[in-house]
Amino acid sequence: MATVEIESGRETLKADLYGKVPARRAAILCHGQSWDALGWREVAPHFVRRGVPALALNFRGYDGSTGKTGRYVKGKPWSPVADVRAAMAYLRSRGVAEVALVGASMGGSAAVGAAIEDEAECVVTLSAPVRPVPDELSALVRGRKLYVCAIGDTLGAAPNVLASFKALRPPKQLLFFGGREHSRAMFKAPYGSEVLEAIVGFVARGMAA
Repeated sequence: MATVEIESGRETLKADLYGKVPARRAAILCHGQSWDALGWREVAPHFVRRGVPALALNFRGYDGSTGKTGRYVKGKPWSPVADVRAAMAYLRSRGVAEVALVGASMGGSAAVGAAIEDEAECVVTLSAPVRPVPDELSALVRGRKLYVCAIGDTLGAAPNVLASFKALRPPKQLLFFGGREHSRAMFKAPYGSEVLEAIVGFVARGMAA
C-alpha cells in the first residue's frame, strides 16, 4: 500500500493505493462520515487479488486531507462529489481506462453524485443513499449499478436505497440482506463474506466484458 496525494480544487487529498497502476481498471473506495480510508484496509486487498487496484480516498478533512467536508445541502455543490471526480481524474492520468466507484453511506452518495457528472464503468453503494434522491437524478447515474443494504439499516437507509434503485436505468442489481448493520458494519455481519464477494465480484466481472 502506498499513500498518494490528489488535488481537488484548492485542497490536497490523501489516498491509499493498493496494487499498482497503470491498469485497465481500478476501483475508488469512498468511506462514510464517521470513518476514513483506513476502514477499507481489510477490503481493498480483495480487489487487488482479483486484478483490480484499489484507491481508498480520504475526503476533505479526513486523515491528512486538507479542507473540510460539509453536510449535503440540496441544490449546492457538495465537496465529496468533487473529491471523487478528482480521484477519477487522478487514476485516468495514470493509465486507468475504466474506473469503478465503491462507496459506503456518505461515500456511496458521493459515488452516485460523481457518476451523474462523470462516466464510471460501474457504481457500487453500501447503505446508500441514506437520504432521498430525486428520481430524475437517480435516472442519470451512469454505468453498471449495484446497490447493497441491510433491510433493517439502523439509519433508515433501506427505503431510500430501494426508491433510488427503482429510478436507476439498467443495468442494475439490488441486494438486500437481513440485519440492521449500516455501512462497513455489514462486512462484519454473519452475511459479511457474501457482501464482500458480491461487491468485489461485481467490480471484477466487468474486466471480462
